[in-house]
Amino acid sequence: MRLTSSAALLFAASLATACGGPLEEEPQTAAVVDESLASQEQGVDESCVGSSVVLAQPDGASVGVVFPRCSYADFSGTSNDGTYDQTSCPHRFVTELTNLNGKFAQPFVEAIPSSANVTESACKAALIAGAAFGYLNGYWYSLGNVSTAGIWHPATPGPISFPAYCQLRFGIGNGASGYTKMRVTGIGAALGVFPMRVRTGVSLGNGPC
Repeated sequence: MRLTSSAALLFAASLATACGGPLEEEPQTAAVVDESLASQEQGVDESCVGSSVVLAQPDGASVGVVFPRCSYADFSGTSNDGTYDQTSCPHRFVTELTNLNGKFAQPFVEAIPSSANVTESACKAALIAGAAFGYLNGYWYSLGNVSTAGIWHPATPGPISFPAYCQLRFGIGNGASGYTKMRVTGIGAALGVFPMRVRTGVSLGNGPC
């Protein structure tokens, strides 16, 4: 998959989803979309909660959660590359987190650059978006979405200094509890054109004992 330049211009807007009421386990029958993100409807992520969604590489992952007793932990799936794409959930990498048992979890999405040495301009040109859904009693509920560019944090001088870094990980919504499982979708694009690897999942735990 390669995104067109016109798709890049509407990247953020095309990935916003409406929060609120329950979504059916099975998606509505939808018309086939083309390769341009700009052509997709606003609620495209809502098609990612159906039973036909592929939860295996290169398009997704299924991850069982083991609640940490005395710490915080991430449970997530990471795409092999930027080729994630499927009919039921176009242009999205989807991770389903199971065994939540109603515990509080904070969904997140993270873009993974091809190089560890990310410049400020490349950081700000990276586009990241994601959406999260919680499952309870046969229905999926929207938990929020995020659509943003990478954020560059300059170096902090002084006695305790910190190097500059690029923030490519973002929380989705405020986190939620009461769900048996969650699905977290994600997409990333370098320079608004080239698909990036992404990681989607949840962070959870009680912290130190």
